[in-house]
Amino acid sequence: MGIVQRDSIRIMVISYLGAAIGYLNKILLFTNFLTAEQVGLSNIIISIAAVYAQFSGLGMTGVTIKFFPYFKDKEKHHHGFLFWTSLLSLFGFLLLTIIFLLFKSPIINYYSEKSPLLVEYSFYVIPLALATVYYNLLEVFLRSLMKTVVFSLVNEIVLRLMISASILLFAFKLVSFHEFVIIYVGVNCSATLILLVYMAYLKQLLFKPEWSSTTKRFFKIVLHYGSFAIVGNMSYILMNNIDALMVAAMIGLKDTGVYTTVFFIATVMLIPYRSLARVASPLVAQFWKNREMKKMHDLYKKVTLMSLITGCFIFLGLWVNIDNIFHFIPDEYASGKYVFLFLGIGRLFDMATGINGIILVTSKKYRYDLLFTILLIGVMIALNLAFIPTYGIEGASFATMLSIITLNTLRIIYIWSVFGMQPFDFKSVWVILIGVFTLGVIYFIPPILNVYADMIIRSLICLVLYAAPVLWLKLSEEVNENAIKILKAAHLYPPEGRK
Repeated sequence: MGIVQRDSIRIMVISYLGAAIGYLNKILLFTNFLTAEQVGLSNIIISIAAVYAQFSGLGMTGVTIKFFPYFKDKEKHHHGFLFWTSLLSLFGFLLLTIIFLLFKSPIINYYSEKSPLLVEYSFYVIPLALATVYYNLLEVFLRSLMKTVVFSLVNEIVLRLMISASILLFAFKLVSFHEFVIIYVGVNCSATLILLVYMAYLKQLLFKPEWSSTTKRFFKIVLHYGSFAIVGNMSYILMNNIDALMVAAMIGLKDTGVYTTVFFIATVMLIPYRSLARVASPLVAQFWKNREMKKMHDLYKKVTLMSLITGCFIFLGLWVNIDNIFHFIPDEYASGKYVFLFLGIGRLFDMATGINGIILVTSKKYRYDLLFTILLIGVMIALNLAFIPTYGIEGASFATMLSIITLNTLRIIYIWSVFGMQPFDFKSVWVILIGVFTLGVIYFIPPILNVYADMIIRSLICLVLYAAPVLWLKLSEEVNENAIKILKAAHLYPPEGRK
């Protein structure tokens, strides 16, 4: 747990700094200098590129997480692993691009009525998707090498600062909106180039086409796993983007702008979990390789409890201040209040179930996770078709919440029944009870006219009522250790002799 805790703390700090910059971009700059329709376009092309990239990647990110420990040998160029996965990803991208160009008319027609601006800029998705394919591949490769901090810095800080600069160019009328879109796409592509430079610096840019005995032995196994992983990856990325894609087609880019902006606010909750998961995923693969089930179970429980504690705290902090957050953006975004509530509950449940997805997809039973995810995609599409026409973006968020809860419940039950591992105990119950009590108390506090004072008071009460008992009860040793480190760094923790 040591390396997980150390690197996850570093990544978490980077992620929260990135979240602050992201808040500046998504909540303040985008909403106040772009129209809601333009915001919707900027966000939806990223979502489409993410889906495009996952279809193109042919499951190579999942293959890397599961199989790279068997290939890892720098002196032997990792047996050509990076070359072959890159080549297969390129083949997948070219194949999907041909399919996209052949069927562009029905795709464009689907969005032409409600989102004509998206149709106008649809071809910008292609270069963005190519960059995303290789960013995903390089990211997971670096993660497997336990080099998790730099790519987090690039994605969370560097990329978002460049996005800030591009928005300001438009805000000060130095570029037109068309030029802004070109710059915006270019900035998002640049992260891949930065990772390539970093890989070269590490001397890990090993594209030599090795064909060793290890490569021969695993090649068919990798292709077989990849054929399942590609569908699994596609299903996962669709689950995270299908709601926004359907809102764009069924309602329009203006509502998409509201939905994706609120979606970003809810995504902030996942920062602690993603920081832990990035570091934990290669360890889980290693535990499977070495058959270290006890270590995996311990990791499962610790990551789950840490994620639940931090997730509850962030959800409470955001929800009790949700009206204050909407105070800083145009009134047309106020319709997203309950969108956040549903998305936030879904994200909290996702965090509260720990690394169940990572455990399942890196096991020999990975096909079942694929089955669960495909089933949920069908359910999610059906729920969105049912709820969006009647309830709009609130219906889309409710459909997403139900889908996340259902998928993770299936994963927990399956892992428990097959591997005998489940991540919960009475400490988890205590966390939930403390969270409900905190929310109940703050609910009865009347709003203060000054938005800044109201935000500070609610946040402090949340901190005292929630964080204090969690730390005092020592529900998580790792959370307490991290809290002490933060207090020491802020010179708020008494010296050893004065406790």
